[in-house]
Amino acid sequence: MSEPLFRNGRFVRLWAGQGVSFVGDAITMVALVVLVVDLTGSAVDVGGVLVARLLPTFAGPLVGVVADRLSDRRALLVAVDLARAGLVTGMIFSSSMPPLYALAFLLGLCQTLFNPTIRASFPGVVGAGDLTRANAIISGTFSCAIAGGPALGGVLVAWAGVDAAFALDAATFLVSAALLASVPMPRPRGGEGGAGFARELAAGFGYLRGARVPLAVVAGAGLLMLAENTTVPAEVFLAKRVFGAGDAGYGLLVAAWGAGMVAGSGLMAALGDRARLLLWYLASVFVAAAALAATGLAPRFWAAVAAFALAGVCNGVDNVSTDALLQKRVSGPFLGRVYSVLFTARTAGESLALLSGGVLVEVAGPRATYVLSAAAVAAVGLFVLSLLASSER
Repeated sequence: MSEPLFRNGRFVRLWAGQGVSFVGDAITMVALVVLVVDLTGSAVDVGGVLVARLLPTFAGPLVGVVADRLSDRRALLVAVDLARAGLVTGMIFSSSMPPLYALAFLLGLCQTLFNPTIRASFPGVVGAGDLTRANAIISGTFSCAIAGGPALGGVLVAWAGVDAAFALDAATFLVSAALLASVPMPRPRGGEGGAGFARELAAGFGYLRGARVPLAVVAGAGLLMLAENTTVPAEVFLAKRVFGAGDAGYGLLVAAWGAGMVAGSGLMAALGDRARLLLWYLASVFVAAAALAATGLAPRFWAAVAAFALAGVCNGVDNVSTDALLQKRVSGPFLGRVYSVLFTARTAGESLALLSGGVLVEVAGPRATYVLSAAAVAAVGLFVLSLLASSER
């Protein structure tokens, strides 16, 4: 990690705010599930609340226009964080499911607005020579929060109750808002100059269609999410039924992926902008395919864990490369719209993967699910290569 990046007070404040918010999000997810179970005891309601939070992501391209046309992205980010603090606080006073469904949906809408806007703001906060390292640090922080946040949330809920967990998350959003309020974010130059909403939406899709490298990366991101996440329903069966490693083995397998993601982000942080991003991106895809195949074919549990950790490393490299490539290759006035399409593609891929993965496990078994996932990941890599080759021509 280069010294100039951490001398950049704007980045440090943005990073700190994001880190605090990541942990708060993970805690709220645990508390929300516990609250729904306490209120209804229904797995259907648990799934329904999680889907309600996910649904607004599919409106991402519309939200991307908002992110690109506003003159002050900082004001938008601060307003969204304040709104999220209010929504999470509202969960403390919710004693039935209809308000929880509404609050979960509105939280998802805020996240849909926040994510592309914060990513589109990076180039104005971080110098061009530090973009890869900055994305790696944020990605690694997110991976750490995903790995440790739910455990912290479980302990907090058990010790102090769901209301305390929601109150803590609301406080994290207030901290994030305060930090973001002190980060100047220049308005992107150019744009459609006050064109109508529909025209700006169409212009965003038109720009992405003509920008082959960003198009390849965005399409690849959605397809990789679909191909890789089909293994999620297979993880518990691989650990417990195939290898007889029990619940602890299942936890170790999941933790190996998370640790790998952190390591992949760390690798990209060490390389910084010396990394040839397209090369690292493509290498991460094909190595991930090999690692997933090795997981499914592993003769021993320790070999499966090691291979799965390698796949996690590739996922960390892929995430950082994707963000840095888009921020370097996409024109500033379109960056919010491109990022919104990216998040929508990932959500669609994840949703389809969780559905199809369960079917694959039932039909083909856990080992075959990993092998089929590996073949799909390799096919995505070849598809991305074909799009890049067409751009060269």
